[in-house]
Amino acid sequence: MKHGFTNFFAIVMPALMVDACASRPADPVPLEEILAQRGFAIGQPVKRINNYQINSWNSVDLKHVIMNFGASRNYLLTLRTSCDGVLSAATISFSTTVGFLSDRDKLLVRDSGQHVAHCYISTIHELEKIKRTDKPQ
Repeated sequence: MKHGFTNFFAIVMPALMVDACASRPADPVPLEEILAQRGFAIGQPVKRINNYQINSWNSVDLKHVIMNFGASRNYLLTLRTSCDGVLSAATISFSTTVGFLSDRDKLLVRDSGQHVAHCYISTIHELEKIKRTDKPQ
């Protein structure tokens, strides 16, 4: 019986290890490359944004959101932790009440079921427009 058990591991374990290696997810695309494909480069960090009425927003991933506050006023918000609702959010707003948006505020993400996630902002960076680097299809 001992040999049967040993043979099981000798045959099955290498097969499982090969399968696990084959199903490894691809390396994530660097944030800078994703932004470049969208026509942006990360600029200077900012501590606060005055007159922050949201014109549009676009989630990059679970920790990054591009915010547009008017003509050529684009910013990258980096969140402290992953925010599950940010990719499928119906609306986004902020927690601030002091008249400007800062890196101490929260992003309030509401999904279509009206659930609100509180996502704390870690940093804010200006985004500079660049020529898009879309890959040909």
